[in-house]
Amino acid sequence: MTLKTNIAADLSAFFNEDEFAEEVTYAGSDITALVFYAENPAKESGSTVQKATLFVKVSDVATPAYRDAIVIGSDTWYMQSRLNGDGYVWELAIERDERPIL
Repeated sequence: MTLKTNIAADLSAFFNEDEFAEEVTYAGSDITALVFYAENPAKESGSTVQKATLFVKVSDVATPAYRDAIVIGSDTWYMQSRLNGDGYVWELAIERDERPIL
């Protein structure tokens, strides 16, 4: 087996919906992704926002862009930034429900 073959096999285990992954809709396409939610909504510069980290395969999302819509369950999240990428998986910061603190 080559390194690429080994990595592909590892990805299929992590991105298995029976294991760690869940189905999400990224910019209109259904894909499997890993979602890690922040413990509490963050308070930043006078607003509250819910944050999460999303891991997607590069083969599913070739070029993530700022404000791409991601539907997880019935909630719509928005891509804020690419945190990391290794050619196989993107690590993305996503947010939803940004509201001003009154």
